[in-house]
Amino acid sequence: MMEETVMDGFERRKEQKKDSIRRAAIELFRTYGFEKVSLVDIARKAHVSHVTIYNHFGGKEDLVRDIIETAIAEVVEASREVIDSDIPFLEKLERIIAYKMDTAGQYHGELMRTAVQDNPAMREFIESLWAREVDDLVRKLIAEGKELGYINRELSQEAILYYFDIIKNGAFASAGLLDTIKVDARLAHDLNCLFLYGLVDRKL
Repeated sequence: MMEETVMDGFERRKEQKKDSIRRAAIELFRTYGFEKVSLVDIARKAHVSHVTIYNHFGGKEDLVRDIIETAIAEVVEASREVIDSDIPFLEKLERIIAYKMDTAGQYHGELMRTAVQDNPAMREFIESLWAREVDDLVRKLIAEGKELGYINRELSQEAILYYFDIIKNGAFASAGLLDTIKVDARLAHDLNCLFLYGLVDRKL
């Protein structure tokens, strides 16, 4: 029992240190750009040695992969809780979109534009991870929306998934958009309405 408690404490401290490294890396990437930040810079910011970063993550690109995996895992967990809840369908959609925007804003900027969009291997990694972790949840949400009559039953699941993908890629491609949305509640609301209802006034 004592050994198990010691191991639990060790693992907890290990995860806390890894989180500190992730946060330091994200802040530095956003401030100075991916190319200008070294592992030594990240280690100094996180108050650890660069050897510690190598031991936990490997090189800088491995660290970025871990950050992205962590971000997507957060989206998946939050989205699963919302989808499985009893709240109204449209509120589910709004919460998921708002959460994805907020999470994307945290990881946006030079990290995504330089380390991801200009790196075919990293793009492929993200698309594969997203398809494996997120698309199943989206399919479940689409099925519920069709069953309740909120989503057009004639629309194919494939087309809807492509539409979600266009929105996601467009958000990441627009530098500064996600940061603006985070501080402009009206803009965030209007974009949500466009996503959910299109340009046509529902009252017409």
